[in-house]
Parts: sequence; structure tokens; C-alpha cells
Amino acid sequence: MIQLHNLPPLSLYVHIPWCVRKCPYCDFNSHEARGEAPQKTYVEALIRDLEHALPLILGRRIHSIFFGGGTPSLLEPALLDYLLSQFRALLPLAVNTEITLEANPGTVEASRFIEFKASGVNRLSLGIQSFNDDSLQKIGRIHDAAQARKAAEIALATFTQVNLDLMYALPDQTMEAALADLQQAIALHPQHISAYHLTLEPNTAFHHNPPALPDDDASAAMQEAIEAMLAQAGYVHYETSAFALKIPSPFQG
Repeated sequence: MIQLHNLPPLSLYVHIPWCVRKCPYCDFNSHEARGEAPQKTYVEALIRDLEHALPLILGRRIHSIFFGGGTPSLLEPALLDYLLSQFRALLPLAVNTEITLEANPGTVEASRFIEFKASGVNRLSLGIQSFNDDSLQKIGRIHDAAQARKAAEIALATFTQVNLDLMYALPDQTMEAALADLQQAIALHPQHISAYHLTLEPNTAFHHNPPALPDDDASAAMQEAIEAMLAQAGYVHYETSAFALKIPSPFQG
């Protein structure tokens, strides 16, 4: 029987469900914000939910917090600051807790990033997906290539840890276009790159009305070429779609 001298640490995931527009490939619990979203009411419900869970996690330290969605960067900075202050009051956080916030390039404002950082966010995950206008339009993103580059530059100027999300095997995408996306991401020199294969998930618009995608052989070739290019650039492939210049520790602090 395994005996643990110390209880293993935990990660806290915080879901912010609103987005500007639902992407046709997205199967997450996300909803277009029609009118003013009830952000304050939702944040208060999150805190009550955490309070109910506290007896289940006594003695276990939190080593990472991840705000996912939806588009968490739509959350008002003052409410994010309040949430994090409540987390610090209720939970034993590691000294160097990694706090990640997902953001959409179509909603990026430099001033908001500065406020998020002041609240304690120390890692930003930016949903670039592509630097190609045609690809972005075909997958229903609200930003264009210029906004993607600008958002990445602002993120990298504000945070010391940045992840750029990319997707490949997009509608009508060629090998050249997929590698051009990756080259632009690498040139920005983020600490982390996520490279996801587009999949048609059930209960999505793309599943009901599939676009023309690269075939399996072409998609596999893209994956191999992407992994090789990232390795050559110094990125370590430590999870299925995750690449980092330095492998993140699963138990920080």
C-alpha cells in the first residue's frame, strides 16, 4: 500500500463561460454574451462553490490556477482581482503559484492585460489559432492576422510567460500555410506553443456541416513537420499538443 508523507498538490480550474461569438469547432461549455453578462453574480457563485468544496481539499496546496472558457479575458479586471483575493484567503497557495488566463486576440486591450498582471496573473494563453486571414475566416474567429500578431506582441511585452495556441489541418489548409503559421509563432519566441489538430467534435457547427479538411495523410504529414520544426527551434514536446522551451514542473513550489 502506498504511503504518502504529504498530500499531493492541486490545480484550480476556473471556467468563465462567455465569448463574443461561438466558434464552429468549439464543443466547450461557452455561450455568446448577448447583452450584459451577469459577471458579478457568476463570480459570487464561483466563490460559494469553492467554499462548499473546501472540506474535500483540506491540507492540499494549490500550485496552479487556470482561467479557461469561453473567453476569460472578457471578465472585468476588478472582478478577476476580487476572485484571486478570495482564492488567497480561502486556499493554501504555493509561493510561486502559476496563474494562467486565456485570452482571445479579438478582445485584447493592453490596459486590461496590465490590470490582470497587477492582480497576480503571471501567464497568458492566447488563442491565435492562425496568422492567416483566410484560415481565420474559415474557422469563424473574430480576429484577423494583424490583430493576432499585435495581441501576441502585447502579451509578450506584458507577461514573462506566454502560450500561443495554434491549430492545423484547417479547412483547405496546405502544408506551406500550416508551417508559415508556425514560423510566425516561433519568430515571436513565446515560452510555450500549443499546436492542436482541428477535430470535428459532436454537437458543433462543423460536425453538422463539415468543411473541406486535409485528408488523414496530409494531416499526419503536417503533424510530423510541425513537431520537427518545433524541436529544431528548441521546444520540448512534453504533452500531446504542448511544446515548451523549458518543461513545466507538475509540482511547483
